[in-house]
Amino acid sequence: MRIKTGGQHQGWTVVHQARRAWRGSFEGVWLGVEESTGHWMVGRQHDGQSLDDGFDADGNWATSRHFREGNEYLNMRRALAAYDEEAQNASDVWNGMWDQRAHEAVARHLAHRVPFPAPVRLSAGWIGRGLTDYHPPRGLTIPLDGPEAKYHLIRYLQGQTRFDEIVTEPGSVSEEEAYQLAINATGPVRFVCRGVTFYLSE
Repeated sequence: MRIKTGGQHQGWTVVHQARRAWRGSFEGVWLGVEESTGHWMVGRQHDGQSLDDGFDADGNWATSRHFREGNEYLNMRRALAAYDEEAQNASDVWNGMWDQRAHEAVARHLAHRVPFPAPVRLSAGWIGRGLTDYHPPRGLTIPLDGPEAKYHLIRYLQGQTRFDEIVTEPGSVSEEEAYQLAINATGPVRFVCRGVTFYLSE
């Protein structure tokens, strides 16, 4: 059977998945999150003969790795690293665009986690380390629908915080706090993380 990205599957929200043919058979992986607990999971699909048989008739997969610490941010970061590794182990699933597509899917999921109470148009951007408001910001200057602007903000944040260590500099929020500020934003927001200023503005 085939599962739907973005939908619920045995209690997990399917954030991303991929399946590819390799030498006469198909291999695949998928990434999920349990919204109520903040647990993340990386699953390996069954090897099979089509795009549709990665899950058996009961929707079960071959193997999985769970990330169940009390910190959802760390669970997410560790699951993404494991997902990349699992995709590389699944023959032809991983390719040069894999990393970008997986992080885009996570950003899209996080951007829609907290809905906007009313339609709003926002621009998203960032100002580099040690620069001031007198320097031109980077990012999007055109206003976008709230969820789309939030998605781009999270993508900018991902680009600045994709390291194994967690760093907090003077005057900056932690990476975990930065993600929560971005996820929970329903209007303009501004914060500094790793010395970089991130913002949503009207």
